[in-house]
Amino acid sequence: MTRIFIQNDIGDKEIFTLDREDSHYLISVLRMRPGEELIIVDGPGKENVAEIENADKEGVTVRLTERRDCLSERDGNIVLYQSVSKGERMDLTIQKSVELGVTKIVPVFSERCVVKPSKDGKKTDRWQKIALEAARQSGRGIVPEVAEPMSFKEAVEDSKNRKLILFPWEEEHGTTLKQAIEGRDMSDIGFFIGPEGGFTAEEADMAESAGAHKVTIGKRILRTETAGPAVLAMLLYHTEL
Repeated sequence: MTRIFIQNDIGDKEIFTLDREDSHYLISVLRMRPGEELIIVDGPGKENVAEIENADKEGVTVRLTERRDCLSERDGNIVLYQSVSKGERMDLTIQKSVELGVTKIVPVFSERCVVKPSKDGKKTDRWQKIALEAARQSGRGIVPEVAEPMSFKEAVEDSKNRKLILFPWEEEHGTTLKQAIEGRDMSDIGFFIGPEGGFTAEEADMAESAGAHKVTIGKRILRTETAGPAVLAMLLYHTEL
C-alpha cells in the first residue's frame, strides 16, 4: 500500500487534507484516484490508514479509517558514519541502509575519500530524497535523516554521544563484530564505514581513542557500498531475529 510521511500529529482527525507536495505525488506521480487507500505515517510514527475522498488541483482530501502503531521500527538508534563514496555507490549505500533499519546517516569526508568536500547542499538534498523513497518502499515508520557532511574528526566527536561505537576495519583481525556487541547496550549504536581506499591507521587510532571498538566483519574485504548494509544486516540479525 502506498505510504507517505507527514510531520504533524494527525491525532483523532477523521478528515485530513494533504499538503501540495504530497498531493502532487499521489495525483500526478502515482495517479491515485478517489476510493484508493494509502498509509499516512505522522509525526509520532503512527500509521493512519486512509481512503482518498477527493483529489483535484486544490489537493487531496482523505478519510482516516484506522490508526495503529508502526511495527517496523526497532527500539533505539543505529547511526551510520559513512565515508562519502563516488556517484551511485553513495546512493546505493543510503538506499539499502534505510531498507535495513538505519535511523541516521552521517556522510563523512575521511582522508582517502575520492570525492572532495563541497559547500553545495544539493547532494544532501538528493540523498535525503533517496532515503525518503527507500523508507516508503520498505514500510518504515520514520524517514531516516541524512545529515550534512562532516570531517572525520567531527564525526568521531559526534559519535561520542553513542552508547556503542563500532569501527569495522580491514586491518583488525582479532575482535569480531559479534564479540564486540555481546552483552552490551544496543539501544544507541554508531558505526563507521571507510571510503574506497579504506581508513588510515591514524584514523583508526583516533576512533579507538574516542571509545570505538575496532572490529572485523569477515575474512573478505567488502566494497564501501556493501560494508554498511552488511553491518546493518548483522545488527538486525542480533537485535530483531
